[in-house]
Amino acid sequence: MKTILLTSAAFALALSLSAQDCGDIIISEYVEASSNNKAIELYNASDAPIDLGLGNYQFGRERNGNGIPMLMPITGIIQPGDVRVFALDKRNPDGTGLEAPIDAALEAAADTFVNPTYIETNSPFYFNGDDAFYLTKGTGAQQTLVDMIGKTAEDPGGGWSVPGDPNTSWWTEDNTLIRKPSVLQGVTMSPVVFDPSLQWDSLPNNTFDSLGFHRCACHLTIGVKEEIRSAFSVFPNPISRGEFAVKSSKQMTSFVVISGSGQVVREREFINGSYISVELPEVAPGIYMVVVEFEDGTHNFQKLIYR
Repeated sequence: MKTILLTSAAFALALSLSAQDCGDIIISEYVEASSNNKAIELYNASDAPIDLGLGNYQFGRERNGNGIPMLMPITGIIQPGDVRVFALDKRNPDGTGLEAPIDAALEAAADTFVNPTYIETNSPFYFNGDDAFYLTKGTGAQQTLVDMIGKTAEDPGGGWSVPGDPNTSWWTEDNTLIRKPSVLQGVTMSPVVFDPSLQWDSLPNNTFDSLGFHRCACHLTIGVKEEIRSAFSVFPNPISRGEFAVKSSKQMTSFVVISGSGQVVREREFINGSYISVELPEVAPGIYMVVVEFEDGTHNFQKLIYR
């Protein structure tokens, strides 16, 4: 397995803008769970198929904040609006300790298995919640950063937290991270401060049922694109019962509530209104999307958390 080692300074020079809204691959899900349960989901936000091998895409992590990413080449063709799931290659049912097999649900969700053997200097996929993770493309001087999680040359110790709130270090450690639907392109330069809450929703440890699909404004089938003109509010949010309200200063004509698996769980059309009370059917706790259509034909969406 090929390893590319860049000095911290050289890698910093490679952090040039390489993506535009809905124009490239993004990291859509990050699974850092118990034992060897590790996975990365990549989403094609563009309108054309992307061949990872042809584009020389690579991904991997840095170790202990040393600023030197260990990258491995990846292959596969991802269609527009589709995903590819990569999981750690630990599938021996008799494996124990460091060789313990990944969860059966994670194995079933994976398209590609990678990095079966741990070598300290060549372990791109053995991330632990406090390792910056990179997605790049190209080679040599043409290598550019497509997306990343974390911050270059920083080891937060345990996991990254919301700035100012160390109690949220669990955000990137022992959790599943899902990219917010409003994120249309990757992070193409290491942030000054990494705040995981800005672009990521954090789900509990060993959550694998959201792998294999991604909801993004680039490809919402009901027509929500990155051009959003009208605002609305959802309250309360989070909800603990299946009731909430939608309010807007602009006249609304319909709404739809979509589950994380893409299922429409509630929808309604109505004559122009600025306020609507919504009752959900019996649905499981999780993250939902509320999409509203306005009288001028534009759409907007908001995340709804059901606890």
